[in-house]
Amino acid sequence: MVDFVVFVAILSALLLGHELGHFFAAKAGGVEVEELGFGFPPRMLTLFEFRGTKYTLNWLPFGGFIRPKGENDPAVPGGLAGASKGVRAAVLLAGPAANIFLAFVAFTAAYALAAPDPERVMVTEVAAASPAAEAGLQVGDIIEAVDGAPIQSFDQLQEVVGAHLGQTIRLGIDRDGQSLQVNLVPRAEPPPNEGAIGILLGHPRRILGPVESIQLGWQSTQLQVVEILRLPARLIEGDVAPEQARVSGFKGMYDMLAWAGEIDRNAERPFLTLNLVGVISAGLAIANLLPIPALDGGRLMFVAFELVFRRRIAPEKEGLAHLIGFALLLLLMVYINFQDFVNPISLPR
Repeated sequence: MVDFVVFVAILSALLLGHELGHFFAAKAGGVEVEELGFGFPPRMLTLFEFRGTKYTLNWLPFGGFIRPKGENDPAVPGGLAGASKGVRAAVLLAGPAANIFLAFVAFTAAYALAAPDPERVMVTEVAAASPAAEAGLQVGDIIEAVDGAPIQSFDQLQEVVGAHLGQTIRLGIDRDGQSLQVNLVPRAEPPPNEGAIGILLGHPRRILGPVESIQLGWQSTQLQVVEILRLPARLIEGDVAPEQARVSGFKGMYDMLAWAGEIDRNAERPFLTLNLVGVISAGLAIANLLPIPALDGGRLMFVAFELVFRRRIAPEKEGLAHLIGFALLLLLMVYINFQDFVNPISLPR
């Protein structure tokens, strides 16, 4: 239940952030906004009205929406469709830009609040009745050495343990600043879904300053956007298998956030969850810029057509294109979410 509430809160915040980008850009460009809704209709109540905009609370507690005046009718004074090409483009771009900004905030928060130390190995889970449990290993223990050899990575630990299956090894650990030694015997044939000594590994937190956190947050944002844009070419080239690049629906995103939340709770830091928030937000930004009618990118195509050919497509034809695009998007969403159930995403354990 906790994971579901967190999932709804995160996705709602990202969707509402997108709409707020449109809202502030519209206000800055002189476009009148008739309503800013928190959640989706039906309307529960009108919170207040300010400068011509109704601020409403709606019954479906998921994201939000804005209703600009004259969205599809250029004859309406002060409306979106009647604004200049520059203002319309700015309003349309502001939603995806807000999601890029939120991705940057999430990545930066991940480094500022929960950055892992990649050169230290920490126990995040101990299986019951395993060699680790019998030796007294605890969640939060830092494994510093095996038989006196320093351990600075997962691969190092797995290699050393794998070379001593069935033999006694001595682990040097740091437990809350206290150095301890424990002996255990790695299993040659562990139970399913367990390793030789019965632990899950993670990295402890390291402290980063605000400047370094911001730099790493911006680098992660840029990297995520570039990787998304490069994905089609990598699929064609065969660098990425199709099953690794599938689009996730609501269930897929929930499964990933629940998986990250479980790992983060064991590690007592929200690094993976915050990173996934950044990944999802960047993905929403790029998806909304696709040149598909009804999406921001599709609407931008009509603005670009007007800029290049010096004439505007009739509003009724543009509206029909967006209506058809919206219907196709709904069908695509149904298919994607159906795939999440029949072919769930495989996540590492």
